[in-house]
Amino acid sequence: MTDRPTIRDVAGRAGVSIATVSRVLNDKGDVSAQTRRRVREVARSLGYSVDLAARELVTQQTRVVAIVVGDNAGHRDLSLIFFGKVLAAISHRLAQSSYDPLLLQPRDIDLGHRFGAAVLIGVDDDDTLVAELAARQVPLVGVDVRCPGVRTAYVGSDHAGGVQLALAHLHALGHRRIAHLAGAANTVAGSERLDAFVRESRRLDLDIPDEYVRRGDFSSASGYRETCALLALPERPTAIVAASDLMALAALQAIRDAGLQPGRDVAVVGFDDLEAAALAYPPLTTIRQDRQELGTLAATRAIELIEDPESTPRTTVLPVELVVRGSSTG
Repeated sequence: MTDRPTIRDVAGRAGVSIATVSRVLNDKGDVSAQTRRRVREVARSLGYSVDLAARELVTQQTRVVAIVVGDNAGHRDLSLIFFGKVLAAISHRLAQSSYDPLLLQPRDIDLGHRFGAAVLIGVDDDDTLVAELAARQVPLVGVDVRCPGVRTAYVGSDHAGGVQLALAHLHALGHRRIAHLAGAANTVAGSERLDAFVRESRRLDLDIPDEYVRRGDFSSASGYRETCALLALPERPTAIVAASDLMALAALQAIRDAGLQPGRDVAVVGFDDLEAAALAYPPLTTIRQDRQELGTLAATRAIELIEDPESTPRTTVLPVELVVRGSSTG
């Protein structure tokens, strides 16, 4: 015998049928907002919670979504600086629909894990993990990761559009010698931003010598190193477009260490709009990504793939915006 409340107890106290309680607690439709509130209030007051294990046995559907964070964009801790807000938004959206997030590193995944879908972040498109999950018929959502297969979705930012905004801004200010601190070439963000820089520079008829394109990995260390190399050139650039804010912030320091003034002697534009960008000296001009919307949309796509097995692959590219601050106008 147990005193644990049952779904029948909730139904009786709320004055509704067991079927109605089930629909409310499983987030199904056809229940009025007033009834939904009453049922949830009664369930909370009685201390009733859905038996997730039992529900999975009945529906053959787990309520766990794996969030797999790799390190293809540099050190994993650096990745989390950017993706922290994305992860928080994913968790919040999943909780709204009674799904549980399971944060994993790629090496932690084994055949014993059961989850309804996986959101992949910081993982190479051709990583064997992607193929293994697809072979297990796990629905996949890639955040700046392109996953092959039928039950997949892609969510990312307009990387090319962001670089176009940055170059147009600098070009309008009169800059013609513009360099690029490229991100990791094995990532969607890094490769698309680099391609856009080369393409847009040609369209603007800018003469970009090969040494103006520096290969980095999104990290502050690579940003500092490559900026020093740029400043040592016989004809240094007057402006720098960095593939990440971490690289751009390091570029500001490298410019100061060279006895120059960021913004006045060398303009800098970043990409991401991390919280530190507005606090930098001078404040960093950057391309803002909507990290919260990236996470919310990634979780929504995961839920859709779980609940609609017939859904077709979807690609969503979110717009970005230029945020002008002192690092380009000083």
